[in-house]
Amino acid sequence: VGYKLKSDKDVYHYLNKVAAGEHHERRRGVCHRLVRALVQVYNVKSTDQLRDVINEVLTVLRKSYDGEKNPPKIQQIKGMIREFEEELVWAHYGLQVKNVRHLRLGFYQGDIFTEQPEQERDVLPILEMLRELKPTVLSLTFDPEGSGPDTHYKVLQATAEALRLWKKEADLSKLRIWGYRNVWYRFHPAEANVIFPVSLNAMAAMSEAFTHCYVSQVDASFPSYELNGKFSDLAQKIWVEQLKDIQLLLGKNYFYLNPHPKIRATHGLIYLREMSVDEFLGHARELKKSMEGMIM
Repeated sequence: VGYKLKSDKDVYHYLNKVAAGEHHERRRGVCHRLVRALVQVYNVKSTDQLRDVINEVLTVLRKSYDGEKNPPKIQQIKGMIREFEEELVWAHYGLQVKNVRHLRLGFYQGDIFTEQPEQERDVLPILEMLRELKPTVLSLTFDPEGSGPDTHYKVLQATAEALRLWKKEADLSKLRIWGYRNVWYRFHPAEANVIFPVSLNAMAAMSEAFTHCYVSQVDASFPSYELNGKFSDLAQKIWVEQLKDIQLLLGKNYFYLNPHPKIRATHGLIYLREMSVDEFLGHARELKKSMEGMIM
């Protein structure tokens, strides 16, 4: 079982080599994690079997077109690579792999149009995690259906249903929901009730983290009429535009003459909507009613 015990080492090795600027060694960190995934998914028992499995996977991928849904085991491997990317991001803040939960909800199968969430399969795992962690703040993408990947909206609805169930057994009056929007859909300034200032340092950190961690997404072909480039570049563009909106209200001098250094260092803004559980559930119900044929 040794292959299961060094996931944090893969993450640490990769990020060390990001710091050192050693691209080849970063690839080595990815390969370590990929081998662990192959051993787990294909129940590999020897180096000869591992070589055969690698050749089998490569043969399938070479015959596939971009975006094609692959056999289940290869789809699982792809998902585990994305999970590794997420662990790399959280490791920037010192979080270990064991503290990053990948629920692998059943509705997400890699299809163009995913299934609707089901209570037993998709809602209960979220409910169990809420019961265990007892969060005081819960953040999620607050995108309406049709504004981006439909998985965002379906995670919202599955989470809302889990909160409805949890509310029956626990006092959630102090729990706050942070809904965020960015690349696919945006808040009007009047809709946001929490606004975070973003410095050039924060923008640089976000861009570097995206480029080095979300490697499978850097060159992904996601359509945007605003920018043909990385999501992180579009996110930064939106933050700057949101700052301009508030500057129209407060004036530019509010920022560069502000007594607080954090405000003087602001060159972008992030909009959030903070909600109570009841307010969030109300919004989720409205979004659900607006979709024909939406069944939880």
